[in-house]
This record gives sequence, structure tokens and C-alpha cells, in this order.
Amino acid sequence: MDLDTLDTSPALARLESHVSDYLRANDDAGYNRFTDFDWSGLAESVHASGLQELHVGAVETAMLVEDHIPGYASEYLRVFTVDESRTDAEAWTCRQMLHFVYRWVAEEDRHAHCLELWLQNSGKRDTAALTTLMVTEGKKQYVIPYEDPTTLFTYTTLQEKATQLYYSCLRSAVDEPILRSVLGKLAQDEARHCHFFGQLALDALVRADSRHVAQMREVLEQFHMPLAMMMENYKRKAIQMMRAAGGYDYRDAIEHFSRLVKRAMEGRTTARTDTLQDLLLYTQKLQPQHSSG
Repeated sequence: MDLDTLDTSPALARLESHVSDYLRANDDAGYNRFTDFDWSGLAESVHASGLQELHVGAVETAMLVEDHIPGYASEYLRVFTVDESRTDAEAWTCRQMLHFVYRWVAEEDRHAHCLELWLQNSGKRDTAALTTLMVTEGKKQYVIPYEDPTTLFTYTTLQEKATQLYYSCLRSAVDEPILRSVLGKLAQDEARHCHFFGQLALDALVRADSRHVAQMREVLEQFHMPLAMMMENYKRKAIQMMRAAGGYDYRDAIEHFSRLVKRAMEGRTTARTDTLQDLLLYTQKLQPQHSSG
């Protein structure tokens, strides 16, 4: 393997830098899902807070989405697998990406478990019934919506931002302090995840030609959260989740993406910004009316 050639690849160098930056900043960041939250006092806290079933149901749906992490992980490991079918450059690129993926998967798994622990200790769910529900949904096969890096990183940037926004809005809508603490930790994690994937999406935008821009536009147009096509009664549950988190609109995640488009335009020559300008205008059309654009 010609490591000198690999090391001079600008795309690989940027990826290695993003992964290194993420791990350097967050390698010791975290919280203990068992000891950092007062699970023993949760049932009493839930009762005192007057938490509505609408909010408990929203936590349950969010937990089911997070708890499909074995499926998400399997697909990312497949897409970034390191085997003999890869060129040396591809194998090394995938290996660098996997440094982040393993950490990301662990953090997302902790999200699912924290929400599960909250539900189990809340006094609002039967543990056996909750387990049955989790197994039923968890056994459904997940297929990643995109495999090309341009579309995959666009999608994941939107997904992570939308999730961050949702947890923040739900946190603002509830008074139960332990749930607020859990949601605050999860929102912080999702913000960090969004930043990482956003850096990869920004790199793709800077290099994007008309074909790549068309692919990104397709992701924006067809965006939906994971399990939207899999979970039983997802549409009804999604409506209830939005009602529970007043002010939440997933389209606000598109506003975040539009800022990435603007940054990419700043780094390109005038002759190559037309397609990005069109993409920017398209993102602005998709944003909610209250958005600043």
C-alpha cells in the first residue's frame, strides 16, 4: 500500500481531521446512564409533575427509534466495511470513518437505554409489555436510505439536527426534572453528531458538481426520519410527538443545511456557484415560514 499517496489525498485528509477533532474533543465526554439520573425517585417525580400521557408516549416513540441502533449499526458497518473488495485507499478511508462510527453507535445506544430506563422507572409503562414492544419493532430489518457518501452525509446531517431540535423542544415542554436532564444530555450528543456529519456534508458541497447537487436536493425533498416506513402506526405517533414538543418542526433542520450551503458557496469560484445557489433557494422554499432562512 502506498501510504504516501493515501496521505496526500485531500478528501482523506479532511476525513481524518474531522474524525480526530471529534474524538479529541469528546473522547472523555459522557455521563453514566445508571448513576447520573435519580431512577429510584422517578415514579414520584413523574406523579408530582403531572406529566401527560402525550409526553410519555413521545418518549416511548423516541426510544423505539433510538433502540433500532443494531439495525443502523449493521448498515453503517456494511457500507464502510474493510475487506478485500476495497482498494487500499478505500479500505483506509473506511477504517478512518469507522473510528467515528463505533463511538457514534455507542452514544446512540446509550440514548436508547436512557429512554428505556426512564420508561421502566416512570411508573407509566408495564416493563414486560414495553420489552415485547421493543422486541417486535427491533426485529424489523432496517435498510439505510442512501449509500453514496454525498447523499448519506446529507441525510444524516438532517436526521441528527432534527433529533437534536426535537429533544430540545420536548425538554422545554415538560416539567419532570429527570426527563429534562435526560433530554438535555441527549440533545447535546445529537448536536455534536450533527456537527460531525455537517462537516462531511460541507466537504461534499464544496466539491459538488451538478449531479451531486441534484442528489442532495432529492434527499431534502424526500427526507423522513428513520423507521417512518417501518414502525407500526408511525404517522399517528409522529403527530403525537409533534404535539408533545410544542414548536418542533423537522424542517428547521433544513435551515441548518442551508447555512452549510452558504458556507460552501463562500469557498467556490463564481463560475461554480450557480448550482449551489439553486440548491440554497430550494432549501429556503422547504423551510417553515417562521424560519429566518
